[in-house]
Amino acid sequence: MSILDRIIGKQEERAQGGWYSLGVNNGGGNAAGVNINQDTATSIAALYACVSLYANTVASMSWGAYIKEGGVRRPVARPRWMDRPVPSNKNYNGFDLKHRITSALMLDGNAFILVLRSGVEVVEARVIDPRKVQIMLADDGSPLYKITSTEGSVTVTDNEMVHIPLFAYGENLRGLSPVEHHRVTLGLASATQLYAAKFYEQGAAPSAIIRTNGELTEQQAVSLRESFGRRHEGIERMHKIAVLTGGASYEPISAKIADLQMVETMRWGVESIGQIYSVPLFLLNYPGGNSSYNSLEMAMLAWLQTGLNPVLRRVEDGLARLIPGDTTFISFNAGSLLKATQKETYETLAIALNNGLINLDEARAIIDKAPLPDGKGQEFWKPLNIGVVGSEEQIGRAHV
Repeated sequence: MSILDRIIGKQEERAQGGWYSLGVNNGGGNAAGVNINQDTATSIAALYACVSLYANTVASMSWGAYIKEGGVRRPVARPRWMDRPVPSNKNYNGFDLKHRITSALMLDGNAFILVLRSGVEVVEARVIDPRKVQIMLADDGSPLYKITSTEGSVTVTDNEMVHIPLFAYGENLRGLSPVEHHRVTLGLASATQLYAAKFYEQGAAPSAIIRTNGELTEQQAVSLRESFGRRHEGIERMHKIAVLTGGASYEPISAKIADLQMVETMRWGVESIGQIYSVPLFLLNYPGGNSSYNSLEMAMLAWLQTGLNPVLRRVEDGLARLIPGDTTFISFNAGSLLKATQKETYETLAIALNNGLINLDEARAIIDKAPLPDGKGQEFWKPLNIGVVGSEEQIGRAHV
């Protein structure tokens, strides 16, 4: 039985958050009267939207393996684990691997990838629930990872475990969990969400009441209510003057100030969670969320630089050592997020092509086209009126 089989066991269950739950206590704590942990936190709409945004975006981005030689990078053979992390599970693909890694980072602040090697080659890579992993130090100072499951526990070295922290500081090996660190903020957001649900579920506050001097039977009360409704409900009858007899009086009921502030508190929760995860509010469908940016492209660029790009760099650097070679690395195609239209893509390629930055085959590869036959796409172009300053060729053009 392999190390992965011994750790995962036969009681593997799918859990929220994009990883495998191994069936131990989730932890968490109370904040604002609500128990907050990684499972309950995902019930907060804004937090789920942030985590889903990062995980889906990273998982949807193309990635590749490269080597850098002489300051120039070129692609290398793509390791199988990037597309089939778990060969025995055909449903566990590269998208799922990237999604699980990112969701673990967003919720726990740590991603742990257990790897199985055949020599220097990685043949299997599986994301482990971070809550099941304890980091220890060996006598030589190297990290050890103790993984606890329903089958028991096992300790592995950093050769078998890739650890990617989202936010680590000082001598701490484990990264901060956004959910645990911001438990009070998330607890208030969750409590407000639950309060709003109970307000509409159990609220028995009518818009108005009609008072009478005497006692009414149930049938008389129903008749009075329906009679009043027939005369004053609906667009055509609204604002008509009501006439009440027999000492009856009409009293409208206004909402409490605390109930009106509930909406503001819910908005504050969305804004706070967006700040925690560095997500522009317009990406959370928040009204007026991109008011500080001149265009959607500028807002996306800001999120790419300050929010998404650091996550991509951490994942790239963490997984780079799974590819044999000293100068090999993994890279995401982050530029795909900034492609607004096909016309702009072609115009950008034309500029690069006409100035000799890329050749035809390289331009065609960017738009998923096959190279030209017989090496016709390997030539580099440049404008005829451009040459080396002071050269005979350049001086000759100047006299033409």
